[in-house]
Amino acid sequence: MSSTSAPQTPAGTSGDAPAADDAPARLRRLRRRFRTSPERMLLAARLALFANVGIMLTGALVRVTGSGLGCSNWPKCQTEVLPSHVHTPTLIEFGNRLLTFGVSATAIFAIFCALTRVRWRRDLVLLSVWLLGGIFAQAVIGGLSVLYDLDWIWISAHYLVSISLLLIPAALLVWRAGEDTSAKRDHQATDRLTGRAVAALLPLGLLALAAGTLATAAGPNSGGEGTGDVVKRFDVHGTGTLEWIVQRHGAIAAIFGIGIIAVWSLAKARGAGERLTLTLTLAGMLVGVQGVIGLIQYGLELPGGLVWVHVTLATLTWVTVVWAWQVAGPGTRPPDGEAPR
Repeated sequence: MSSTSAPQTPAGTSGDAPAADDAPARLRRLRRRFRTSPERMLLAARLALFANVGIMLTGALVRVTGSGLGCSNWPKCQTEVLPSHVHTPTLIEFGNRLLTFGVSATAIFAIFCALTRVRWRRDLVLLSVWLLGGIFAQAVIGGLSVLYDLDWIWISAHYLVSISLLLIPAALLVWRAGEDTSAKRDHQATDRLTGRAVAALLPLGLLALAAGTLATAAGPNSGGEGTGDVVKRFDVHGTGTLEWIVQRHGAIAAIFGIGIIAVWSLAKARGAGERLTLTLTLAGMLVGVQGVIGLIQYGLELPGGLVWVHVTLATLTWVTVVWAWQVAGPGTRPPDGEAPR
């Protein structure tokens, strides 16, 4: 999975004390002027994560309220920059679009803080830039989703790109920015086997999320019912498509949950740090709750409110798994009996 190529910092270290400042001269001058503290950098990272989770959840609200074509063109709304005739679907869809500016502002603020931080951290700069690039990509995909009348392919891509290009850098940015501001650090390193096992949860989790987007694409929440528009749905087995994909989504999610339990057991057995085991515990609990909600919502024929809760918890689960991957690092302690790297 491409996301695993993000720069790694061993758990329990700040990565904040290079032998020499390798920042460009202009940035050193800018940094001397503004001197952004690690605490402010952490604040910027948290704002960026909060904003990106927020816009994802309002996007899900657009879907479950059938407001996806409340603004039937893009980037304008009903051929106007500001819609003059506002009804509920238009308000929800246009409000979600406006949040793009707020999310972009938090990413730009994060870039500024990373560039002016009192100690140069290349990884924080790269993650902040990655985040802003993902926001631009999402704006384009969102526009294409509207132009293609909420075709399920574009809507699914919209969510999955949010997961990969927005939440991964935002979650990593919060974790890494907080490494040198945390009062308590877990200095107990993770061996390579455990680190790789945690990393294996990422593609498995992404597969579960992808199956979930297809389940939504086959369900009753098309995103266009609020405006009476007919939206192309995911269909491979006619009327049996929803049952077919839900069964597979449930099986993948169950394997994902079992995988988390297995990795947690491995981490405990190999003496991993408390932060890793606690993060995996939280991820496992979220997956368990997700399973219960998934069964209930399917039995109730997928009411919009429960679907929104399901998407919300899926988003939080993904952030938690990304954090587990970060705290595990690439495997900073060799297995027993091996010499240190």
